[in-house]
Amino acid sequence: MRIIKLLFVSMLMIGVTGYSGAALQAQQPTPSSDIGMKDMKPQMEQMRMQMEQMRTQMAQLQVLMKDSMDKMAAADAAMKTHMETEQASMKSQMALQQAVIDHLQTMNDHMQSMADRMSAMPDAMDMNKKTGAKMKKE
Repeated sequence: MRIIKLLFVSMLMIGVTGYSGAALQAQQPTPSSDIGMKDMKPQMEQMRMQMEQMRTQMAQLQVLMKDSMDKMAAADAAMKTHMETEQASMKSQMALQQAVIDHLQTMNDHMQSMADRMSAMPDAMDMNKKTGAKMKKE
């Protein structure tokens, strides 16, 4: 219990000392405000100029960023259009190639069918050859 009292008194003394020290600092005389203001005017003016330069730079940066964003959006739109055009062209080319393949297959099937018919009728071909030869002589 005695230790607690000693701790309490110590804490109280530290608090009072800190409070009175702060009060003493507040009572110390400050330099004349006229002298301080005269010294600070060039610094304040320099800070104003720096702030104005920063504002100007910020405005320029914002304009550049806006232009860049606009250009990027236009480039994206152009790229999208280009890609769609390329895709349509590829589809058209593939459709044309498929049509050519289908046509060639049809022609091949037709020629095969004709060859099969001709091989099935060998006598008819010989007969045509004979009559064709006689017609020329007459």
